[in-house]
Amino acid sequence: MVVGYWRLAGITSGLACAAGALQAQLLVRAALGARHTSTLVHDSIITPFVLRPALAPALAVTAATRLDERWTAQVTLDFSTSTLERHDADGTTTGLGRVSTLAFTVGLRRPLGAGFAAGAGVGGLKYLPAGETGIFRSGAGGVLGLAGAVVSYAPPRVGGEARYDVHRFITPALRSEGFTSARTVHRIALALRAGRGGAAGAGGAAGAAP
Repeated sequence: MVVGYWRLAGITSGLACAAGALQAQLLVRAALGARHTSTLVHDSIITPFVLRPALAPALAVTAATRLDERWTAQVTLDFSTSTLERHDADGTTTGLGRVSTLAFTVGLRRPLGAGFAAGAGVGGLKYLPAGETGIFRSGAGGVLGLAGAVVSYAPPRVGGEARYDVHRFITPALRSEGFTSARTVHRIALALRAGRGGAAGAGGAAGAAP
């Protein structure tokens, strides 16, 4: 009984130390800013027009852990929402309802020095339209492949980041209208971010990857 008790106590102590070490190495960071998205659709019925989301608020939450002195592994959940707008050749703009995006990426980051860091990642993006109308009348389709990069500046508590990603966009409704290939869409976000966790103070670990 005594041997068993001390063995159990040793296992419990070891698990507690491991959990404490993991918590000390984990950084959780939130970034809030604005995102510009390039054209989703360019077409001409009578006159040319383009469809693209308006400037959108963007929220990203990242969990990161150090791999070694230079590299940090990260996973990021990114959400933005705005009005889908039609821009006509005469300069008029028409709102076509709200559309949101949800993206998940995994990536690597490394410090560049002087508080700067850079990273890259890959993942998937899902369009979430408010209603099944227009280019989303047959749904938004599946998850779209996504690749991106980030450059961040990380003073002690609140920093900034510039985030870029790219994906190919098409929907079932566009395919039914004769669009045979997806369009390359670029997104750029500028954000302020704050993080907490043991990794934040090591080697600029408050920098980000997508």
